[in-house]
Amino acid sequence: MKRILMIMLAVALSSPLLAKDIRHRFLINNFMGKSLHYVDQFDSSNNWQVKLGQTAMDMQLVGDNQVMVNTSKGYDLYDLKTRKKTKSFSSKKMRGIKSMRRLADGRTFFANQNGSIYEFDQNEDFIAEYKMPKVVTYVRLMRFTPKGNLLLACNDGAFEISLKKGLQPEERLVKSFLIPRPRNAYMALYAPDGNAVYVSGGYSKGFYTFDPEGKLLKDTVISQPEGLHNFFYAGFQVMENRHIVMSNWTGHSRKDFKPGLKLVELDKDHNVVWSWNEEFGGTVNQVIVLDELNTLKLNEDTSGILR
Repeated sequence: MKRILMIMLAVALSSPLLAKDIRHRFLINNFMGKSLHYVDQFDSSNNWQVKLGQTAMDMQLVGDNQVMVNTSKGYDLYDLKTRKKTKSFSSKKMRGIKSMRRLADGRTFFANQNGSIYEFDQNEDFIAEYKMPKVVTYVRLMRFTPKGNLLLACNDGAFEISLKKGLQPEERLVKSFLIPRPRNAYMALYAPDGNAVYVSGGYSKGFYTFDPEGKLLKDTVISQPEGLHNFFYAGFQVMENRHIVMSNWTGHSRKDFKPGLKLVELDKDHNVVWSWNEEFGGTVNQVIVLDELNTLKLNEDTSGILR
């Protein structure tokens, strides 16, 4: 515990220099503005915005230059070139959907806020509903593990869940990754080498690294410039160079908005090497850095790296 506190203090007091030459092309979900933004730091004339039909929390590149964003009962698809909605899918079986993931075999999974997981086949016919253990409360995002389990980010941390058929809800819990300041964890992923699990801690304002058995190894708190605030650590992406780009969501609306860096990029030691904070971004809860990605094919992060 003493070692963990020393790491927290070192990270909180550090003020690393930002790399001036780092630029990205990326998609962000603007929660407050109910909109999707494309940002090109190499040529801002390429920037664009699309208004969404409702507030979204999750998004995924699913091929054919299309991005999928969740709706309360399913998803909408948008074409990245035309910026037009190309498809909507919903099911009467679902409500309160917060996250969705499509797999390479065409199946799509949805997670609702109360902890039910819904599976649909490649033709979008319903396959199964999976009830979750009681510890799984207020689900944000779900991600698959290399072993085919799920990582669900919830109030108290992240929980690895088995989708094996025939299990009772309490039998589905495989591992727990409990954050030290419980308050609305948002997303979790296994690191690319499988030797760690990353968890963005929501209102706890920590980005946490655990060993595979749930022991806390590192608690990263971003040092914000004067006048800016950490508010809610939300969606993140691990890139090919093992850097992590994370969103800092800053409020539901203007009423509770807190100014802060909207995006930060952490190097392998979790030093901040890049940040983004344009006013038009509103409040950002999810990001996809497009630099190395092929938008013509499905992108998923089961291996830890989005590719």
